[in-house]
Amino acid sequence: MTAEKDTSDAAGTSAAQDKWGETPIRRIALLTNPAAGLGSAKAVGAKARRRFAELDIEVSSIEGDSGEASQALAADAIADPSIDAVVACGGDGLIGLALQAQAQSGKPLGIIPAGTGNDHAREYRIPTDTKRACDVIAKGFFTTTDLGVIRPAGEPDADPYWFGTIACAGFDSRVSDRTNTITWPRGQMRYNLAIALEFFNFHSIPARIVLDHTTELTEPLTLIAVGNTATYGGGMRICPDADHHDGLFDVTVLERMNRFRAASKFGKIFTGSFVEEEGVSTYRAKHVRIEMEGVNGYADGDRWGPLPMDVEVVPGAGRYLVPPP
Repeated sequence: MTAEKDTSDAAGTSAAQDKWGETPIRRIALLTNPAAGLGSAKAVGAKARRRFAELDIEVSSIEGDSGEASQALAADAIADPSIDAVVACGGDGLIGLALQAQAQSGKPLGIIPAGTGNDHAREYRIPTDTKRACDVIAKGFFTTTDLGVIRPAGEPDADPYWFGTIACAGFDSRVSDRTNTITWPRGQMRYNLAIALEFFNFHSIPARIVLDHTTELTEPLTLIAVGNTATYGGGMRICPDADHHDGLFDVTVLERMNRFRAASKFGKIFTGSFVEEEGVSTYRAKHVRIEMEGVNGYADGDRWGPLPMDVEVVPGAGRYLVPPP
């Protein structure tokens, strides 16, 4: 049975955060990761540059030799008034990297899907076809959106780590650890294989979860997902009712259970009916503290670092180029 609880002091105001608009797109910075999509992103980037040339959009290409270098180049592009948008050509990890520079800047972020999961693109209805994704960017229609920010627990002045989709910890972060070591198959099947392999080491984890500084959960659990959006892992609907405009996270907690019982539930995760199962609780909150010893936290599919961590929603911090509604 699902527990539905809103622990925030006030419900989010969707209309206040749901801001749409249009902006001219004449020159973009195209951030690419040739390794994304197991190497397919390089060809996608070349196709995108050809399409932007057909659309009379000037492209400044960005490709650092490390994540830090790419992030610094993205920050330079954000600060350049001649750049109308930064465009990430890659997967959710590359988008997450771009967000570190782009969040709260007001400069729009375009997406050309070229990863294995593409959960940002799924959330914002970005076409997986490269030419169509470029056409969306060229039209310049944007929406503001909430973003999540992570800091080490109890360190409110630490540098923020921004994310757009879901932060997670527990079994799913261990699956992510495993997924990042697998080169085949691609997409959802790679994540599914990692789940199957991790089930051999499956166990619940002692944890302490604090929601909005008031509600405390201290029982061992299997996983926690803090969702600004609905999916992770290439379409797994772990937070199916999440709304990226409402100023709140949807929080899904899978309670303590054995591997066989947990396995019976994971088959329903792609439809979202997972959260209706006994042993799965859902909450809504603006701030979540996660403490689990020996576990890494993940966000947008990338490793943030060892727990504990504080996760907070920041309304209206993002701006994405998207298809009109």
